Amino acid sequence: MDRVISVLFATLCLGACGDKDNEEPPVDDTGDEAEAWAPSPPFADAGPWSTGTLEETITGSTGVELTVQAWFPADTVSGDTVVYDGLWDGNAYEDATPACEEPRPVLLFSHGYGGIRWQSTEITEHLATHGYIVVAPDHTANTFLDNDDSRFFELVERRPADIADSFDWLLQLDALTGCVDPAAGYAVAGHSFGGYTTFAVAGAPVNLSAAGGADGTDLSDSRAWAAVPMAPWDSGGAIDDRVSEITVPVMTLSGTLDATTTWAQVGALHDELTVEPRYLGEFVRAGHFSFSPLACDFGLANDGCGDDYIALDEFTDLVNASTLAFLESVRTDPAMIEHRAEESDELIWTDVP
Repeated sequence: MDRVISVLFATLCLGACGDKDNEEPPVDDTGDEAEAWAPSPPFADAGPWSTGTLEETITGSTGVELTVQAWFPADTVSGDTVVYDGLWDGNAYEDATPACEEPRPVLLFSHGYGGIRWQSTEITEHLATHGYIVVAPDHTANTFLDNDDSRFFELVERRPADIADSFDWLLQLDALTGCVDPAAGYAVAGHSFGGYTTFAVAGAPVNLSAAGGADGTDLSDSRAWAAVPMAPWDSGGAIDDRVSEITVPVMTLSGTLDATTTWAQVGALHDELTVEPRYLGEFVRAGHFSFSPLACDFGLANDGCGDDYIALDEFTDLVNASTLAFLESVRTDPAMIEHRAEESDELIWTDVP
């Protein structure tokens, strides 16, 4: 289903890529907020910084060229907000001064099958306002601009390396010197095929036998300290009960109405986890592309789009609050998990603290 959607997605984009409403985030002109920084709730609200962004094309360890995007907290910004690849209006600024008075926590984001690095800017830009640096690569040959189904098995193996390579790039990036502590590592999150990538980076061995490789191949990165798979795909059985070998905290988020990576599939993956803490968030009226609203805004009117599903703005607030509360509960204080979105008619939590 992901492959079919990627073709529809590409067609819709190339035919009519629309704008979205653009509201400027608050700007910290004094720098005082940055000097006293600690992420603080309510996490659904924007943090004290504006969001800066930059992109670069690199050559990964596999020899494949990757376009990589970084979002970062900015003390000052100027000019217009970014238009990603000339297609999608963002709320981040390319002319921005990084707030690097101290090292910032880092999250790596992996897009879905036929997605793109900026598919979930509602999340990536938001985290930057709270002091996070977020980095996302285009998984080359797997975006809606260049998708090649014949390279599927290559991508199963390469995607985790793309994430590790993107973190290596960040560590050497002059524009963000002083922003990152290499020893602090990073959290990893991803949507759909990016959810598979998240599990693999976090420590789930991968079955590559269908591609002539070994079952139980280790594609993990020991620098990853937390994982947030969103509507994760098992990649045709490349991972299943192997997620039991993950040893970093996990928060899995998915929708009951998801028809692409079904709730049954996601629940089966999460049920194999043994790590503590682990959290499972079930969004009762969410679909697959609730996590990537640009698919809906491009006109894809199913699986998360439309009146039958939770309003996208409401959903994004719930995801942002829960993701940030989880990350801070792992990174700073376990009690921060109490600041995630509350259980309600829209959201059910299953916890193993």
